[in-house]
Amino acid sequence: MSYASDSHLVVIPTYNEIDNIEEFIIQISNFDVSVLIVDDNSPDGTGKVVEDITKINKKINLMKRNEKLGLGSAYRDGFKWGLDKGYSYLLEMDADFSHRFEDLVKILEASSSADMIIGSRYIEEGGSIGWDTRRKMLSSFANKLSKFLLKTKINDMTSGFRCYSNKALLEISYATTKSDGYAFQVEMSARAVQKQLSIKEVPIIFNERRLGNSKMSKKIVYEAFLYLVKNGMKRWLKIKIV
Repeated sequence: MSYASDSHLVVIPTYNEIDNIEEFIIQISNFDVSVLIVDDNSPDGTGKVVEDITKINKKINLMKRNEKLGLGSAYRDGFKWGLDKGYSYLLEMDADFSHRFEDLVKILEASSSADMIIGSRYIEEGGSIGWDTRRKMLSSFANKLSKFLLKTKINDMTSGFRCYSNKALLEISYATTKSDGYAFQVEMSARAVQKQLSIKEVPIIFNERRLGNSKMSKKIVYEAFLYLVKNGMKRWLKIKIV
């Protein structure tokens, strides 16, 4: 593979992923990457399983948090950990097998070609499997609305399968983001556009999770909608996003 094995960190937030985490770690350990699991004190014991694995697999690292603080918070903490350790590229990925390992290869190989690489469902050869019509329509509409309101060419603003260079994270001041869920992905994308960073989309196929319960909630969708309305208006009125 055409990427430096000691420069990539995959940050993976977890909450109640006991059904998936061991097999996921086995598969991601086949890649020349470091892994940071950020676990929000999962009641099902996900953190304990990961902790045991870290004792025998040095590629795997665990950040234990005391309570469920949310996706955006997990990535902010994970990115800080990775930047402090000197990683050049920091990736986002889910532990529920919704993100395919064959697509991880694409993102890793593209990582040095732009400041931000987005695994996109909404470009040629991208797509999703296992969603009903309602879910597909909601996701497609959310991304089209994001693209329109935020005046960007990005096709998949809400994708949670992506890679940032360390330079990109610092330039967009990731630590000052306040959003969670889908809104976090949109906010990070919007900031990258505002800073005129180079952005590349690579096609991925999103799979509905194999086991466990979906983390999607009405609150997450509502937060994303409010972010779009608020910051979309600022973009159209040419007011700087803060």
